[in-house]
Amino acid sequence: MNLFLSRLTGRFYSTEKMERRMIAQEERIARYRQIEQSPEMKEYLELKQVVESKEFQQKKYNWVNTQYKKTSTYETISQYKKLLHDKELQLYLELDGSQRLKEYLEFRQSPNYIKLQSKKEVRNSLELKQWAEFEKSKDFKAYIRYRNSKTPERFRALVAEVATPEYKEQHAFWSNPKRWKTTDEYQQEVRYKQLAAMTDIQYFFKENRKEIEEMERWQETFKDEFEWFRINESAWKPGFAYENPKLKTIHSFTNEQQANNGGKNVGTMDAKLCLFTKQEKVTAPAWDPKKGFVNKDFDYTSDIIQTADKFRQKEGLFMVKLRTEGNIHHAVWLGSGKKLPMISLFHYNGKHITVGNYKERGFDGTTVRGIKPTKYYIYSLRWTERELIWYVNNVEVYRTSYNLPKEQLFLAISSFIDEQQRAMEGSLNVAWIRVFQMKK
Repeated sequence: MNLFLSRLTGRFYSTEKMERRMIAQEERIARYRQIEQSPEMKEYLELKQVVESKEFQQKKYNWVNTQYKKTSTYETISQYKKLLHDKELQLYLELDGSQRLKEYLEFRQSPNYIKLQSKKEVRNSLELKQWAEFEKSKDFKAYIRYRNSKTPERFRALVAEVATPEYKEQHAFWSNPKRWKTTDEYQQEVRYKQLAAMTDIQYFFKENRKEIEEMERWQETFKDEFEWFRINESAWKPGFAYENPKLKTIHSFTNEQQANNGGKNVGTMDAKLCLFTKQEKVTAPAWDPKKGFVNKDFDYTSDIIQTADKFRQKEGLFMVKLRTEGNIHHAVWLGSGKKLPMISLFHYNGKHITVGNYKERGFDGTTVRGIKPTKYYIYSLRWTERELIWYVNNVEVYRTSYNLPKEQLFLAISSFIDEQQRAMEGSLNVAWIRVFQMKK
């Protein structure tokens, strides 16, 4: 796979852009969930349910569009004012229950009342003359008109009604052309619109929830940014990892020119892992296919570290940001403690970068061209139940569905010099490693 064209056309993201996108994705998820759990979002959703309900909208429509003159409140005050200005009714009310009327009614029950029929008697009696004038008065005529009517009772009821706090409140409300703005519902609507206009809430509803949920399915299971100082404080252990506990773990091979140095060539600097290959003479164990372990004199030292005791995983997303120095072998791989299975996330053999899956005979992978191993790139492997897919930054470089591992594998980092290479010093610099697994 040649990445030159992808880089030339801009389809290949820079490592810096890749990291920015990764950070942005994490921030995107965090912001989405933070807004979702915020008091403002809770308030917004509660108000949304209220304000958008049929009941709320019907209330608003009635309060905004109903004419005051068509309300029962207006009808009540209109009747009250009409009767209040009915002069005869007011005369009746003044007379009804008065001492004057009481005396007149008592007079009517007396024997003298019949004398009112005689003009002579009336002329000769001041009292009779007064009662005769009373019966001809407007007050008494009003009394006669309304004494058997329900109107006075209705007026008294209206007087009592318009004097109540409840009616005064209703009258003040319905007679106000801006009555809607005086309601609690109006304040709810205003607050609802304020919340709906908030940047965070608008962001939340414009965001693609399915994408967020899909991203959240990737759970981080391993992360190392190499902020430790001693390897025994980390998840890594020097040497190979074998299923057979009797086998030596810290050794090299007789067809290599370096001795693996038990973690002495591994350190952290500026939050980066540095695995150094150095020129120095040592005698160390080496595995010979025919003789087994033998002591061998080496002119170089290097190292291998792995996570077999602390971390293993089947399937998921494995990511590593790294660069190399020196034209020797540098590798990041997944191992099992046996010869196979073994998956290469990255392998530089001194000439070319390769990625792929080792098999019994040969290598199922590809050579990655168009990038320099001395520059930082992000090498990724997506391992599913159906296939293995390798990426450099954002570009897929190889995939295969053959010979997939059926067991958990551990991470390993190593550098070595094979017997056919020109020996030299070098280093493998790893900025970070992150591993994710899809939630079921």
